[in-house]
Amino acid sequence: MRVFNAALDGSFRESRISHFKAEEAERELFRFRKEVEEQSQRQAELHSRALDAQKSVADFRECRGSVATLYESQKEDFSFPAEVAEMSGLMNGCAHAEFLVPLIEGRIRQLWDSIEVSEDKAEAGTGVGDEGAGVADGEVDQRVSSFGISLSGFLDFEL
Repeated sequence: MRVFNAALDGSFRESRISHFKAEEAERELFRFRKEVEEQSQRQAELHSRALDAQKSVADFRECRGSVATLYESQKEDFSFPAEVAEMSGLMNGCAHAEFLVPLIEGRIRQLWDSIEVSEDKAEAGTGVGDEGAGVADGEVDQRVSSFGISLSGFLDFEL
């Protein structure tokens, strides 16, 4: 009987230890889930703050010109007609630049049309039938300045 009681006590002790370990694991899982949830909330809050900051910067950039104009308008020597004339002049400059685009495109087409392709050179193509444009290997015999564009990328409108 003592052996049976000892075995029963051992089994009961193992059961209690297993139960304790299960409860401890459950508590640890609960703490982990809570920590992950808090971290997610912090990340969401930081993300929200970042979006608000980005929106504020965009709003600032949008209204900066208006505020600068308002500040300038407070000066004694501010003239609204002069400001409008300056803006109109800037817009006319843009219109002039847009007018030059077809001229520049035409000049580029003339330069490309004058490039000869020798028949003894292999033509580059797509490899599908007769499709693809042929271009001779070699260099173009035109100066860079003749394209109307400088190496720095600025257009030369004095054609």
